Amino acid sequence: MSKLIVLLVTIFMLSCTSLQTSSTLVLDYEDFGPPVVAHEVIGMDWWQWLSHGESRPKDYPIKVVIFRGISLQDVKSRFPVEPELEQDYRYLEYSDAMLYLDRLIEENVIESLTGQLIDTRNKIESNFSSGEAVQVY
Repeated sequence: MSKLIVLLVTIFMLSCTSLQTSSTLVLDYEDFGPPVVAHEVIGMDWWQWLSHGESRPKDYPIKVVIFRGISLQDVKSRFPVEPELEQDYRYLEYSDAMLYLDRLIEENVIESLTGQLIDTRNKIESNFSSGEAVQVY
C-alpha cells in the first residue's frame, strides 16, 4: 500500500512540474514604445555593440525576448547576440516587462502609444497564459 502511495505522489508531482512550462516570446523593439522611454528597460535603439547610433537615421532590427520560467543564461544561449549577423536581442523577464508596460499604460501620456503598449501587454499575457513559446516578428 505504501508503495502505491509513493508512486501516486511521484506521478502527481511530475504532472505538476510539467504544467510549469518555460516560455519565451520574441517581439520587436518598437513594441515597447519610442526609444526615449523604451531604453530604460531594453537599452537604446541601435546595435548594443556600438557606442552610439548612426549619424543618419537607420532602422536596427532589434528583437526583445520576454522570458519566464527559464534562466537568463538559457535564454541567451537560445537567442544569442551575433554582431557579424546583425542579430541583436534584448532580454526582459516577464514580470519586468509587465511592470514597465503597466506603468506606462497607467500614465497614458499619448493615447496612440498607450494603445500600442496595451497591444504589446496583451500579446505577452496571452502567450504566457497559454504556456506555449511563440516568436512574433
